[in-house]
Amino acid sequence: MNSISNKDFPARLVYRPVLGFVEQVASKAPAPGGGSVAALSGALGSALVTMVINLTVGKKDYAAVAVHLSGLRDQLEGLRAELTERIDDDTNAFNRFRAANKMPDRDDAEKAAKEKELAAASEEAIRVPESTMTLCLKALEYAPEVAEKGNANCVSDVGTGAEMLLAGLEGAAANVLINLSGMPADHAKEFRSNVEHARRRGRALLEEVRRIVGVKLGG
Repeated sequence: MNSISNKDFPARLVYRPVLGFVEQVASKAPAPGGGSVAALSGALGSALVTMVINLTVGKKDYAAVAVHLSGLRDQLEGLRAELTERIDDDTNAFNRFRAANKMPDRDDAEKAAKEKELAAASEEAIRVPESTMTLCLKALEYAPEVAEKGNANCVSDVGTGAEMLLAGLEGAAANVLINLSGMPADHAKEFRSNVEHARRRGRALLEEVRRIVGVKLGG
């Protein structure tokens, strides 16, 4: 079997060591930024909720919920994979927008090409964090049930995962909103509505998880 080294994936953020990624976020470079970090937060939150399912399925005391939780695990694994993709997608979208701004506009043809690419890049810079927001919300939908039915010894991990998922949702939502500034109000209205719904639903789900975790931890 051929080994895989870092040089095989030189440009992808997801293959960097954790410290390298954190240091890159902290650097003067504008990307990776909040959108990629939001996606990472969502991926980690999904992973934690999945971990609790893995520590529940196969346990004798939880045999009655094993099949059901296994189905949830499959869904969460898919969401985690998509959120992991969004880490790079968000940085790539930002880089595309920055490159579009640097395109020449010396004549009408160049101006038209630049305007077209800027419009497409701007749309992508909104759609990617919106997708991250939606994926975090979908994963968060499973957290209350896992907190209620999963291994009680791991309930704090579900709570942590839910907190990470809402952090990812809120961060992605902010990145949607900041990129709406140059968009016509009628076109931006739908995005703003989606953000409002996701935030409201996500916060309600987290409160439910906090309630369940609090009861099980006795505090």
